[in-house]
Amino acid sequence: MKRTFTVISIILLSIQFLYSQDYGDLPKIKKERLLNDLDLLYQGLDKFHTGMYWYTPKDSVDFAFEMAKREIDSDLNILEFHKIIAPLVALSREDHTNIYLPKSVSEKLRSEASFLPMTVVFLGKQLYCVKNGSDLENIDFEGKIIESINGETTNEIVEKIGNLFASDGFIKSVKYSDLEGFNFSKYYFYFYGQISQFEIKFKDAEEILVLKSQTIETINKNFKSRYKGRTDDKEKDLLEFKFLNDSTAYLGIHSFSNSDIKEESKENNLKTFLRNSFKLIKKRNIQTLIIDVSENEGGTEGNEGILYSYLGENYQKYLKVKAKTQKCILDNGVDKPIKLKTFGLLERVFANKKMKDKSYVRKQWIGYGLMAYKKEPEYKFKGKIYVIISPETYSGGSEFSNMMFTNDLATFVGQETAGGYFGNTSGYSQELILPNSQIEISIPALQFVMNVKPNLPFGSGVKPHYEVIPTFEQYLNGENASLNYILEQLENKN
Repeated sequence: MKRTFTVISIILLSIQFLYSQDYGDLPKIKKERLLNDLDLLYQGLDKFHTGMYWYTPKDSVDFAFEMAKREIDSDLNILEFHKIIAPLVALSREDHTNIYLPKSVSEKLRSEASFLPMTVVFLGKQLYCVKNGSDLENIDFEGKIIESINGETTNEIVEKIGNLFASDGFIKSVKYSDLEGFNFSKYYFYFYGQISQFEIKFKDAEEILVLKSQTIETINKNFKSRYKGRTDDKEKDLLEFKFLNDSTAYLGIHSFSNSDIKEESKENNLKTFLRNSFKLIKKRNIQTLIIDVSENEGGTEGNEGILYSYLGENYQKYLKVKAKTQKCILDNGVDKPIKLKTFGLLERVFANKKMKDKSYVRKQWIGYGLMAYKKEPEYKFKGKIYVIISPETYSGGSEFSNMMFTNDLATFVGQETAGGYFGNTSGYSQELILPNSQIEISIPALQFVMNVKPNLPFGSGVKPHYEVIPTFEQYLNGENASLNYILEQLENKN
């Protein structure tokens, strides 16, 4: 009953201001055509998304779709429709499930719409202004904490606009971290529509600051003139290894993507990099290893297991890897039917077993299988381990964290991971383009249920033993606050 009430609240919240909002001169789409798109969206999530009902019961999802159907009682433009269906997609509670506006609409907004003129970052639940893109250039409010916008606290705003995109399970930290940069302004626009001005209340400021909304072109022009020589990109290799002192080493694994590593890292190959790093660790008799996956959003399946193989004993990593179906047909009886497909022939036949309900479950085989890793490495590490995590630790980065946490192999420092502790639904995502609105939904096919001890709440990520939230100065300077904490607060005491 509580979850059903939550679903009702999400949908009501999203449609609360729908008909009083200004989204510009976007054309209206016929009500009947939008209802046809809604039908296809439901079928896609229901038939193809294996983990759709992992966190949200089917009756709650059905009720939410029925409410959305009632709200589409007239012709709507695409942003009005997006505001209704985005929370439905988010009910998957799976961050691999994404919704995208058509490119033509995004380009129109970029050239014509006006937004809150700043970039921001949430550090914990406090919202900081990072860059000022407004027409007020003589007022310094960069680095100031924003308490409210147009009379609403920033936490109240996140509760609303955070329903427009999914996160794994019930992890709240992602709703804040994903709004970094210009994303806050963008999602504020998606929820509230075009607003002429913003009344900003900064912490410790007596007066309200009024900012006029600006186009992206104007905002970027102001950024360029005011922040010459300043870059938001923290230059670092995707694979880092260094000795911090005679007994401590740092291993920064910022991606598990083979393609990204090959293109962007001087190391070129993760397997070779890890072998060489752990060989040096053994040679130098390193006693403490700090592994940083705080920016690791995953990548190539199996790479998280290769890293784990140097640290832990092999075991069955997954309780189950399941696909709801090999293929399904979405048909609303009006538009051209859409086919969504999961596996290729070889994987379907050799790697999976077809069940009576026509789902497929992965077998233990020569490929990825169900175990933590396939090959025992030569240089195992047996010393003290710290793992740095954050709300950017996701997918394969989270799976590595899950394995380390459930097997009690490390002390975790930082913030809760973005990926679910009990697993995720990802892999073989299919793109569903709704034919009438042209909104695109990315629907993942494989549910990875991890073999973990139930020592964290269902729907949470890995929670750190020591929570560390960077200061604004640390964030701006690109400092690794969690690494500093380990070296200064934890290792110094030993």
